[in-house]
Amino acid sequence: MDLLLLFPPLAEATLFPYLSLPYLTGHVRRAGYSADQTDLNLELVHRLLDRPTLEHRAGALRTASSLPTWFRAAAADVCAQHLDEIKDFVREKVPSPGLGPVRAVRLARQAARLPLENSPLSQVWDDLPSLDDAVLRLAELPRDSLDFATRTLHDLLEETLDRSAPRVVGLSLAFFSQVPPALLIARWIRRLRPGTRVCLGGPQVMLRHDDLAALESVRSSVEALCTTAGEEPLERWLAHLAGTAPRSDVPGMRWLTPSGATSPARPPALHFRDLGAPDYDGLKIRSYLNDIVVVSVVSCVGCYWGRCVFCSYGNRSLERGAYQQASPEQLASTIRSVVTRTGIDFVTVVDENTNLRLLVQALRLLREDGPRIRFNTRNRLEPVLLDTDFCRELADLGCEGMAIGYEGTSQRVLDRLDKGVRAADFQTILDNLAAVDIRVNFSVMGGLLDETAQEAAESLGFLERNRDRFSIDVLELLVVEPGTRLAAHPERHGVVLGDSASLADNRELNYLGGRVGRPHAVPGGAGRAEALRRLRRMRHPASAPRPRRIPSPATEPGPPPGPDVLFPHSWTRVVPQRLSPDPGSLLLADLVREQIYSLPDDHVVCGPEPGDPLIALSPRGRHLLDKLRVVEAGSVSREPTSAHREPR
Repeated sequence: MDLLLLFPPLAEATLFPYLSLPYLTGHVRRAGYSADQTDLNLELVHRLLDRPTLEHRAGALRTASSLPTWFRAAAADVCAQHLDEIKDFVREKVPSPGLGPVRAVRLARQAARLPLENSPLSQVWDDLPSLDDAVLRLAELPRDSLDFATRTLHDLLEETLDRSAPRVVGLSLAFFSQVPPALLIARWIRRLRPGTRVCLGGPQVMLRHDDLAALESVRSSVEALCTTAGEEPLERWLAHLAGTAPRSDVPGMRWLTPSGATSPARPPALHFRDLGAPDYDGLKIRSYLNDIVVVSVVSCVGCYWGRCVFCSYGNRSLERGAYQQASPEQLASTIRSVVTRTGIDFVTVVDENTNLRLLVQALRLLREDGPRIRFNTRNRLEPVLLDTDFCRELADLGCEGMAIGYEGTSQRVLDRLDKGVRAADFQTILDNLAAVDIRVNFSVMGGLLDETAQEAAESLGFLERNRDRFSIDVLELLVVEPGTRLAAHPERHGVVLGDSASLADNRELNYLGGRVGRPHAVPGGAGRAEALRRLRRMRHPASAPRPRRIPSPATEPGPPPGPDVLFPHSWTRVVPQRLSPDPGSLLLADLVREQIYSLPDDHVVCGPEPGDPLIALSPRGRHLLDKLRVVEAGSVSREPTSAHREPR
């Protein structure tokens, strides 16, 4: 095999393949080279759905001395109980009659996280030198001395190398959490297949190639760092290795030796409009931890706005010629090709900021002679969405959802961030999208420069008033990433940067820290603790749920009383009384929603064994049981049915 492309752990394998692999693979194959692609992140997740590991963790149920320990053990027990159904749905999308698709996926995510606890693969790092030292030490350990997750990754890599026998291995690093496992993989490749050349590329390499080139683990095991889009660099490198082109003809590469690195080569000449469609052949596109099957495309490289001071991806687009956009015809052809070849008609357009007018033009063309599709987009709260007819056409063309960044409703703060949107438009846009049933998923950012407490409260108030019109994908604090206008000129934005060797992240809120940059402070702004407190007032997934009381019924006449008895579902467990922080409460854990409900034990009681019914002792108790029935924590019959309503 000429080229093996790998997407390394660890990232959340929740939606679809990251697009770097299918776009690079498609281009290299069309150029006449053989290429294989493997999402090692997804493959590892599948292997971590391991019954012995889950059963071992579940063994702590009766001896747990803390509520978080018991909760994780209970989650492992529920996942082990339903593991066959979970694996069948995740891997092959076999119907899941007992759990339903959403519950199967949510439990699969928990089951995969459990073996990663305390694994070096999932460590969050405070600085790059410590990361480098750890990779060097870990790479020298014998395979049998590795923890289960790391050993499994080693085995997967060896199997993949045996299958492909590649001359070149390219690793695509989209997220900082992938950097340590990718460097470990590169070290392993050097030991397992000494003659194989290794290249690192992707967004993290574009942002951090200077820092990476300084690490011993990189210089001693990686031949090249790709600092640009990878299609032309990989194609020309393969031509060089085949003897048909000089190495000087390879653009966008920094060549490494143990003693140093060259400067980046010439920039690529290939334009985005010269690229073909992504090629998904070889990827398990139906096996992601999602309740539906989705493929993705992009309509551009970069962001046509590009000026948000915190956006490392968009700010690269400010250089002349950096932003490149497909034509409507090209985008329509790409979507047609992907849908036809995969048989999947749900497409997510994963641009940093989709040009919605361009997308509509492409979909009009596709409708003339192509398949009907459903699609989601990623975009800002654009002024074009003030047009009700435009929103209606988007919906008619198949738009079902939009992922949108939300930085509050203070126009002063939005202008300081150079966001390029008007807060006064937000309500009308949400109203327009709701009217045509286009869902909104917000990524909410806090800790925004010198945002005041009053401005933060007003931004939260806007969300509270529109609670039924959006979901929250992620909460995060602003991070000063390399490559941003904020990092280049912090003084212009009232920011003071900390030690350049230290790393700052969102470990309190995001998977494995989320975005990573430099520590910073804003004189006169909220400190980190206060910014976190403000942000945590909004709902977000909890890794260690805290008890939440169910509200009492209103005093005025309401709906009929609830049931006298409720049978908890298999994914709902009563917390042992010895672990309850409130002696007067019965705690009920919903392992799917990762939520604990607190019920007053003078109104609701339950037996000590799993499956014992909850019994109401009063009208208020019946009301509480009815609330639990509505959120699918239990049913009025002992055996759950296949007609469970899926949780939102």
